[in-house]
Amino acid sequence: MGKKVLLSLTALAMLATLFLGMPTTEANTPIRVVINGRPLALEVAPVVQNGRTLVPMRAIFEALGARIHWDDATSTVTAYRRERAIVLQIGGRTAWVNGPSRQLDVPPVIVGGRTMVPLRFVAEALGAEVAWQDAPPTVAITHTPYVVPSVGGTLSLGSIADPVSLNPILGGDTSSSAVHSRTNWGLVRSDTTLEPMNAIADRWVWDQAALIWRFWLNPNVRWHDGTPLTARDVKFTFDTIAHADYDGPRRPAVTHVQEVVVVNPHLVEFRMRQIDAGFLFNAASLGLLPHHLLGNVPVREHRAHAFSRNVLGNGPYIFTRWVSGQFVEMTRNPDFFQGGNRPYINSVIIRTYPDINVMQAAWENGDIDFFAALQTDHIDRIMREHANRAYFREVPSHAYDYMGFNLVHPILSDIRVREALVVGLDRRAMVDTILDRRGLVVHSHQVPTSWATGATGLNLYEHSAVRARQLLEAAGWRVPAGSRDGVRMKDGQRLRIRLMTNSGNVIRADIAALAESYWRRIGVEVVIEIIEWSVMLDRWSRSDFDLTLIGWSLGLDPDPFTMFHSSQAAQNAAGVITGFNRGQLRNAEIDRLIEAGRATMDVAERRRIYQQLDVVLNRELPYLWIFQRTQVTAIANRIQGVQWGSIGTWFSEAWYVGR
Repeated sequence: MGKKVLLSLTALAMLATLFLGMPTTEANTPIRVVINGRPLALEVAPVVQNGRTLVPMRAIFEALGARIHWDDATSTVTAYRRERAIVLQIGGRTAWVNGPSRQLDVPPVIVGGRTMVPLRFVAEALGAEVAWQDAPPTVAITHTPYVVPSVGGTLSLGSIADPVSLNPILGGDTSSSAVHSRTNWGLVRSDTTLEPMNAIADRWVWDQAALIWRFWLNPNVRWHDGTPLTARDVKFTFDTIAHADYDGPRRPAVTHVQEVVVVNPHLVEFRMRQIDAGFLFNAASLGLLPHHLLGNVPVREHRAHAFSRNVLGNGPYIFTRWVSGQFVEMTRNPDFFQGGNRPYINSVIIRTYPDINVMQAAWENGDIDFFAALQTDHIDRIMREHANRAYFREVPSHAYDYMGFNLVHPILSDIRVREALVVGLDRRAMVDTILDRRGLVVHSHQVPTSWATGATGLNLYEHSAVRARQLLEAAGWRVPAGSRDGVRMKDGQRLRIRLMTNSGNVIRADIAALAESYWRRIGVEVVIEIIEWSVMLDRWSRSDFDLTLIGWSLGLDPDPFTMFHSSQAAQNAAGVITGFNRGQLRNAEIDRLIEAGRATMDVAERRRIYQQLDVVLNRELPYLWIFQRTQVTAIANRIQGVQWGSIGTWFSEAWYVGR
């Protein structure tokens, strides 16, 4: 089995004694194992235990293209195949597949000095199909070998804004995330079905009785400067987020973390104050920080530190350079710890464009390879004209566009005014005209791509200019006699609202223009402010707006704590709201429901709670929800290996440039 897999003689003797009396027997008629029609050579014959066939570990893993790591101290074997990780322990009935635990019918055992593992479980966990044939007794495995693509080429992407920060716990915007997801991995990530899977951590367990999350780290992970990544880096990252001087958006991730404990270099524990059901996606997925580089840097200096522009990572791509307003460049990490899944594309460049139209033109000209969302009024033409050089796919975005109300604004604090603005818009017409019917009107926070969607009894706020005028009249806003412009007034004040959005986004510019037109008809004066992204984010963070037209790319867990919980409206000493409750919603019922949704691991109960929360949000209107887009993604034919999930592309480290 090789030096890495052999037990010490003492340990082997102890294990052999331990399993001597177990009901493990060779079959009366030898069992054959064939893979894609070819017999698998086995140094020890298959055995049957409780009706399950077990075979030598090394033979089956290597035949299915997996690498093996043996931990002598824990009698644990970990097999890696591309992004998959399978962990088995001798004598243990718990296994881990891509992170989460699974229960085995039979445990791995020692037979004749060889580690025997359950064949069907291992094969299916590695993506193969397994069938039983009676005569002669045969386990037939159908397995698609992975053909390793050639390494080389460049992937060019586009963005309409620079990253806020390359520090993974400071930049929460999509431009920053496009870099973090390639350079700085967290403990977990998600698979194509939106379930958590292994990343830096090979496996984890939740001990509900003790309120402890335990994560076992992949022992092969290195920072890009060659320094081993250990549990100390994990602790440092989360201690930084919890620090009083931390000024980033990730503090909700540690709300219920009492302490992070380094058990050993590759085992870390999160000791919780209470259950945090969204912990895996909301916290454990956050990109990690290198302790050896930042450990002596005061937390208050992290944002200004060179690391925020010259990040040291651990992921499949190594940061190379960032030229503001032009591009961010990353290069392939040849020592990426997922050895069977090392990236194939040599470099990734994210180019910055002034607006979405210029970026789309760049895609049409071949300057970038990937365009996540074609502009709706060009989709049919582009798909027709570029059919020979690109492929296209239509997927719903896990996101929505909305207008956030400033709820402490003297006009917008009145629910009647907010409702008037909602019904004063024809949002269905916006979907038809702006999105060319590629989208859905949204009525509350959970979109159809969320597992928590499905609330009943939502007010649809159908368009009615008559109803909007009635609401404004009831709120005391009336059109003065003889008014030339029809703008309503109250106590000598005009009904005037500033609508702020970011430049470079044609869809939002169209929304703003239509909103101004609709609201003028009901007596509301709208001042549209289209400003540069970073300037808008700064004003938004200081609650310096009346209405902000923006969008949420939603997390995979439906917990909206950072958006709607009253604690996330608090301002720091600089007047910045570090949470995302920038409209300053403060509602005890909403707080209670959000806290209840975090406090149970029961998925059905969480779904019920979030559906109830959707009803309350729909009633209170902290947002004017507009629509969820269905986007058409365009990818140049030369970019291959793209995997698709329900809401977009996945596993970009496995993409390659075709020949």
